[in-house]
Amino acid sequence: MPGVTQHHERQVTFAVRQILDFFSPSNFLLTNPEALHTAFESGGASLLQGARHRVEDVVRLATAAPLPGTEQFRPGHEVASTPGKVVFRNHLLELIQYMPQTTTVFAEPILIVPSWILKFYILDLSPDNSLVKYLVEKGHTVFMVSWRNPDADDRDLGMNDYLKDGVMSAIDTVTDIVPQRQIQAVGYCLGGTLLAMAAALMARSQDKRLKSLTLLASELDFTEPGELGLFTDESQLPFLDGMMFKQGYLDGKQMSDTFALLNSRDLVWSRMERNYLLGQREPINDLTAWNVDITRMPYRQHSEYLRSLYLNNDGRRALPG
Repeated sequence: MPGVTQHHERQVTFAVRQILDFFSPSNFLLTNPEALHTAFESGGASLLQGARHRVEDVVRLATAAPLPGTEQFRPGHEVASTPGKVVFRNHLLELIQYMPQTTTVFAEPILIVPSWILKFYILDLSPDNSLVKYLVEKGHTVFMVSWRNPDADDRDLGMNDYLKDGVMSAIDTVTDIVPQRQIQAVGYCLGGTLLAMAAALMARSQDKRLKSLTLLASELDFTEPGELGLFTDESQLPFLDGMMFKQGYLDGKQMSDTFALLNSRDLVWSRMERNYLLGQREPINDLTAWNVDITRMPYRQHSEYLRSLYLNNDGRRALPG
C-alpha cells in the first residue's frame, strides 16, 4: 500500500492472521468434522469431558493454581537431577558445578549461560533428556549459571549489571576453580546474546580465557528479529516501559502470553480444540513443566534489551563485516 511503512504492513498482516485463526472452522463444534465424529462415537461424552476441562481451566486461572501434572516434574528430583553443587553466589546468580563422571576428563571446563527468561534446567531436564548429564558422562566438567528471579527491588538492574556481575563473575569463578585452562563457553537464547557481548568485551582487552563460543538459538544481529519486532517500536516500548516500571519487572506470564500470541494456531487454538471440543488432555512432560515455571525480568534490563537490540540493533556495530 503506498504511503504505508513495511513495519505497519506487517502489523496489519499479523492482526488479520489472528482474526482468521480465531474464525477457523476447526474452532467451532458445528464446523469441525473431527469433533462431531468424536462426539457421535462417544455418545456426547467427549463434549461433557471438554466442558469439565473448560471449568477446570477457568478455576485454575482464577486461583493461579499450577497446571495439573506439573507436580510430577520437581526440580532436583524428576528434572534438574544431575548431581552438582553451588560454588558461587551473588545477587544475580548461582553458579552450579557438575563434576565429570568418567575416569579421564577433558582439560577445559564448559560454562553454560542460559536465558534469563526461563529456568536454567531447560538444559538439564529428565535424565534421558539432559544435555548436562550427557556432557558429564562424556568427561566434561560443566558449570551452569542459574539466574536469580528478580523482584520489584531489582527494577534498576540493567544489562551492564548482568554483564559484569553475571557473565563476567561466572567466568572469573570458573577460572579460579580450574586455573590455567581456557573455557569452552556455551550460550542459550538471551544468555547467548549476553555471552557474545562478554566475549566482545574480553577481546577488546586481550582477555583470552575463552577457547570457544557456542551459541544455541541466540540472536546477535537483530536486523530481522521476526514477529517479535512488531511489538518493539516507538509506540509499543513506552507502553511496555510504563507497565514494567509500575511493578518493577516484566512477569513471565506476560512474556509467555506474547509467545502464545505469536504462534496462536499451535499454542492457543489447537489446544482449545483438543481440550474442549475433543475432550482430550495433552500429557504433561518435562518440557511442558519447565515452560510454565515462569521467571521475571527487571524493568531496566528488559527495557534496555528491547530498545538497544530489538529496536536500535546496537550489537550489530560490534559484529565483523
